[in-house]
Amino acid sequence: MKKNIAIDFGASRIKSAAFLNSGNIIDKFETKGSNHFGNKEINPNFFYLSLIKHLKYYSKKYEFSKIIVCSEMHGFALYDQNTKILSNYFSWRYTKKNSNTMIKYLKKNNFQNLTGLKPRDGLPVVNWLTRKDYKIKQEYLCGIGEILCIKGGEYFGNLHSTYAQSTGFYKLNNKNFLNKKKFLNKIVNSKKNLIGTINFNKEEKNLYGGYGDLQAAFMGSKLKNNQLLINMGTGSQIILKDKIKYNNFEKRVYFRNNLNCITHIPSGRSLSLISKKIDKLYKKKNYLWNMIKKISINDLKDCDKIINLNFSSIKKTKISNKNKNDLIQFSTILLKSYCEQYIKILIKSKINKPKINKIILSGGIPKMIPLIKSYFEYKTGIVTKIDNSKVDETLKGLIKLMKFNL
Repeated sequence: MKKNIAIDFGASRIKSAAFLNSGNIIDKFETKGSNHFGNKEINPNFFYLSLIKHLKYYSKKYEFSKIIVCSEMHGFALYDQNTKILSNYFSWRYTKKNSNTMIKYLKKNNFQNLTGLKPRDGLPVVNWLTRKDYKIKQEYLCGIGEILCIKGGEYFGNLHSTYAQSTGFYKLNNKNFLNKKKFLNKIVNSKKNLIGTINFNKEEKNLYGGYGDLQAAFMGSKLKNNQLLINMGTGSQIILKDKIKYNNFEKRVYFRNNLNCITHIPSGRSLSLISKKIDKLYKKKNYLWNMIKKISINDLKDCDKIINLNFSSIKKTKISNKNKNDLIQFSTILLKSYCEQYIKILIKSKINKPKINKIILSGGIPKMIPLIKSYFEYKTGIVTKIDNSKVDETLKGLIKLMKFNL
């Protein structure tokens, strides 16, 4: 029986799984993600060669016929009307200088109501419009899924709306923003999307998807309308599917519907950076995480100090050598600050009982620190559970979406 391959091109890791048509996973593999490049431009070959690395891993063991992908959003490369790649890939970490003027312009021109997104640094629409060089008249935006087909096979011209919206050039009513055609593609809203083909081992493999990773993760979470998903990983989002308009939430396209979503919450990237600094200082691996595991719920309740976990602020933070008790106290402040930023959002957005009856925590951090669950229940009064599945929600979502593409 032939197998299928699901691949999530994430920032920290590129994760994949081989699975049967029934949805049963039979193997997994992962390589480094685009975080490796920081905020620099990325050669599109990185994504194509990563794909080939994953396919080679599985081809030694199985025959497979179909590939389905999702990827980190808010990134783009430029290509022309002949689908020739014209630029490197610019991830969501890449920002143009002097972008503040463009962000202010977008805010004044109803950008969030049109696109569902808050204007911010890193959005392709901001980076593209901030440029001073417009030598190339025919430029079009593509994401990682499209890059794979352009580099390794044939591209059929279907760009999924979950990715198109993340560029900031896409209106929620399916029209291109700013009356400029920035997509040479047909925008697809359904769960079915054949992007193109990939040539591998002298065979053509169909490539499906091109979905945003946020939507794939929500699909994999199987949440109901009155349940809230909080992803606590390298990136971080709060997501719920509800017709109620909550304060501060963006609207994300979700297969002809919308999700309420808050993104760009100071996240595991900040904790990871501090962890690396402490490991280097004390010459011990995972020393911070081991200290955090010693913290109790009462420690968090008694802690009255909060620090800003914004990544740019954390980068400037200097870590001095501390004794063990001081380090546990510092770790308590970090964990309290990490949890409270989510609690503050929920309170500000008036998300509480009875509107929401369950909170699901996903991602690696709550799995590693189950105390987070207890603290959420203590602060919100809402039943909170940790998704302890060994398979990432994005891969589970892709496997579920493949059923629509078979």
